[in-house]
Amino acid sequence: MSDSAVPWTIRPYRAGDEHGILELFNGVFEVGNPDFVPRSLEQWRWQFADAPQGHQTYVGEVDGRIVGQYTGIPQRWRLKEGVQLGTQALDTCVSVEFRRSLKKSGLFLSLCDVWFGEFGRPDRSQIVYGFPNPQAFRIGTRKVGYVPVRCPLPMFALDLGSVPEAPAGITVHQVESFGKEVDAWDEFLASGRGLTVIRDQKYLDWRYVRCPTTDYRILRAESANGELRGFLVYTLSWHGNHKDIVPLVDWMIEPGDDETWKALLAAVAADARDASLSTPLNTLVAWAPPLHADADTLGRLHFQRLDSPFNLCIMIFTDSFHVQTAVDEWYILMGDSDIY
Repeated sequence: MSDSAVPWTIRPYRAGDEHGILELFNGVFEVGNPDFVPRSLEQWRWQFADAPQGHQTYVGEVDGRIVGQYTGIPQRWRLKEGVQLGTQALDTCVSVEFRRSLKKSGLFLSLCDVWFGEFGRPDRSQIVYGFPNPQAFRIGTRKVGYVPVRCPLPMFALDLGSVPEAPAGITVHQVESFGKEVDAWDEFLASGRGLTVIRDQKYLDWRYVRCPTTDYRILRAESANGELRGFLVYTLSWHGNHKDIVPLVDWMIEPGDDETWKALLAAVAADARDASLSTPLNTLVAWAPPLHADADTLGRLHFQRLDSPFNLCIMIFTDSFHVQTAVDEWYILMGDSDIY
């Protein structure tokens, strides 16, 4: 898209654009962020080019230079009408010289219009969601159509010293990857998870095993007879001013199975206590859908519910459910974001 009134062209991603996208992204997000770590080409390729369902990217270009992008990573979601694509919108950015206008003719909103015209429809992505920062939240809710769902997003925190002891009869192992058994386990858990991303082996191995930037650790719990009881994914590394936390980014545990939770949490706590880090680890942190049984379990295990610094917003491109359904039934964990 281009015309004589604007200096840019808006077009779909083409192979090789990642170099210009990285230059733009790193230049925009390093400003005012002392903890910013420049994104590498390896990370971009993992996060976008290697994503199981590909990526949805449009760029704004001026004289061969990429000056804006609107992008998202689609995944397979279990929604009301069955398995459909849902997309996390992320990394939207515009070069500083094109940010002065929030008119419909400005670069940011022009990118939004083109991107949502292509992907925000029932035959492409039935939901688009994100975790906008305060500035993007204001612009998105006023100008784009972002609808707040959990603002702020609740989180649950537990002091490492308060983790319960592991119960007898449950064994926990750290594993290197997810086996095919996880596909059937995800199907088993699906009915109790509402609107949820499909956590099959292909997705989970991409998201956690092959991530080049974060050392995710995967725990598998089983009964004494070897029967699967659940998985938990966490990391001992974080950034910014919260280096002392242990994020519990994902799990696959039958709702209400407190004993498996205790076994897995005890293993995480032991790993955290044994870690040789410059900043001691103090707190387990998780997200959980506030109306789901998992939130009740965390409460019984003495996690404290707090407000996170993040907002969760959605745009819905189907008539099969509405925002209140997302409020009540949307199953979002840390790993469903690009934050953790």
